[in-house]
Amino acid sequence: MIDTVDSDVATDTITNTPSKNTPYVRYGFPEGINKPRQAPSLRSVDAPVPEKAETASPIYLLTDEQLDRHQSFTNPYAVANASCIATALQNECEQADRVVYPIHVESDAFPDIPFERTIQHIAEFVETELECMVGDCTFYYSGNRSIHAHIPRVVTTERTRERLKERAARFSEEVGSEFDLGIYSRKRQFRLPGVLHPKTGFPKVEVEPEWEHDRIIQEATNSTPKRPATYAEVLLSVFGPPRRQNAESVPSIGPNAPALLQKLGGDLAVLSFGNTQWVIDCPLIEQEQHPTNPTDVPRWAQYNYHEFSPYAHSSGNGRSVAVVKVKGGAFARRGKRNAATMVPAYFYGARGCNGGEFTKADEHAPLQLSDRDFEKWEFHNGDPVVIIGGQSRSSRIFTVESWQATVAGHALTGKEGSRQAALDYLVDEGYDVGRGGASETTSASETTRSKKRRDNIPPIRTPRSKAAKLQQQAEQEGIETLTHMEKWRVACRLLLYGWNPAWEWFQSQFGAEFSPELTREQFQSVIGSFPADYDHVEIPANL
Repeated sequence: MIDTVDSDVATDTITNTPSKNTPYVRYGFPEGINKPRQAPSLRSVDAPVPEKAETASPIYLLTDEQLDRHQSFTNPYAVANASCIATALQNECEQADRVVYPIHVESDAFPDIPFERTIQHIAEFVETELECMVGDCTFYYSGNRSIHAHIPRVVTTERTRERLKERAARFSEEVGSEFDLGIYSRKRQFRLPGVLHPKTGFPKVEVEPEWEHDRIIQEATNSTPKRPATYAEVLLSVFGPPRRQNAESVPSIGPNAPALLQKLGGDLAVLSFGNTQWVIDCPLIEQEQHPTNPTDVPRWAQYNYHEFSPYAHSSGNGRSVAVVKVKGGAFARRGKRNAATMVPAYFYGARGCNGGEFTKADEHAPLQLSDRDFEKWEFHNGDPVVIIGGQSRSSRIFTVESWQATVAGHALTGKEGSRQAALDYLVDEGYDVGRGGASETTSASETTRSKKRRDNIPPIRTPRSKAAKLQQQAEQEGIETLTHMEKWRVACRLLLYGWNPAWEWFQSQFGAEFSPELTREQFQSVIGSFPADYDHVEIPANL
């Protein structure tokens, strides 16, 4: 056989106790010598490592039948459906989950990533993702650009191997560690300790995780590490005491556990990632069917119930009013309003542009946003928000207190609820709701309240909008503390109550310095900029 060597007896064997399966490995050799890249046959972990071998495979647990078949081949290539007997047995063991994968971590990102940072990345990955203490691991310098870590853990199923690879990939992407993910593939070879690297002549040498670059290179330059006599020696150097003293208990590996694993620490050596099922559940919000569990309904409804549009049926109608609590970030879906922007929300209350229809009260559903409204959407989960929309698709949007949202929602949807009632309440609370569009049919009392609002500027108790805060600042600290644009913004707010109230306010603030000509010019500029909001304001013919 090609990989035949002297059959020296190892001083400390792993297969010296009865077992149903026998651990074998496959060795790899350097390019350019008269041997294949990988040996065509497997070799016991207790047999001496071939002289020229540089790498070793995962461990394959051969049944008695497989072992007899392996030993019966005088020509390891004379096998059907595989390139050699080694590959055939590897395939069979993979299909039957009889492979033990020693866990390694490797990064060859030097010089882009210094050795010191690579070791930090590996240490973080080992502790956070593998739940293993860094002090229990063995670190090596590969002899070229890589740092290797041998972890005192194994995985014993193909499913867990894939999960290990996924965790390493996710971690590497998140922190930029550039781990070599290929080492978590089937049949992957890994460099043995003590082997010289062909590009540098440096050996793979053990290092301490706290060493810096120069100390690592010094160790590789000055040391002549001993090559392992057997692969069992490699395993025992990683898993042997004291490194496994702090290992935590993990689930049993089952009735086919070989003596190999018992020697390495038994159940303590097996990485299982807990008992998580290998199933990716469809997220609740993506499920098409209505949830059967009532506690799941609100969350599901925020993304799947019929949305509320502040702009629907706006032509010839009044403005819509919605009072919501934001329940998450914006989203969009194909087939839902042409992938319009939506926000998951709880509705205290809402009435559409046509009044009675499209009403929501105390329910969870998506809130639709136009492109213009989405550009100015700066609200977060839990914020109580009022949105007053219409044909322009550029709504007035502002936050309120939670208790105000409750009252405003009831004003919209109560027994005598209406949009006008909600708007009147918000104005009384000091909010700038604007004006525009036809209102609902209102009662005499509502009409009176509306006229009163136009003739009087209510006192500001707790300013909620920027304009209200500027108005309060001018009243308390003097109008000279405002810039020109800030005064213009206050004028935008006050003109909502009519020309005369706004005029009188500015006149009282400026006193002897009040300029009728300049004030008229600025008021007309405001009205001309937003005609829909000030269509109720009558501009006097004369000063």
